[in-house]
Amino acid sequence: RRAAAFKRKRWDRNDQVEPSSVLKPILMCRQFDENESALLSNDTRMAWHRLTTGEGNQDDFDLLANSSNVALVRAESLGEVAVETVLRAQAAIVAMKARYQRTGRFGADAAALQDVPLMMDFYDQLLAYGSPQIMTDALTEVVERINLQRTAAA
Repeated sequence: RRAAAFKRKRWDRNDQVEPSSVLKPILMCRQFDENESALLSNDTRMAWHRLTTGEGNQDDFDLLANSSNVALVRAESLGEVAVETVLRAQAAIVAMKARYQRTGRFGADAAALQDVPLMMDFYDQLLAYGSPQIMTDALTEVVERINLQRTAAA
């Protein structure tokens, strides 16, 4: 009886395999379609709009910061101009965070109004010509870098 129970737990011959699981790697490597890239872009742009009007919250800031971090990882393989564009935007985003910590409200200064839209345009191009797998890999790299910084600081 125990042997039979063990065999059932280890491998269930009646278990069904999800037929679409074979297609997941293929779907992850395809290019974003227009609707997907527009949806992701609009989320980031609406977060930016709410942050600049003072209606933004921490979730909006996190979305904008994560988008810029993903853009930075992708920019590193594309060239110095792309990296510089994203770094300027990130400096402005950090200044927005500092303002929030001082005043309790998000807002954009002149540097943010100048640099962040350029980074978002670059991010839109990454979405238009990228794939879900490329963007997921970039986000994974961002998480790894953040964890390395946390362990180094501790």
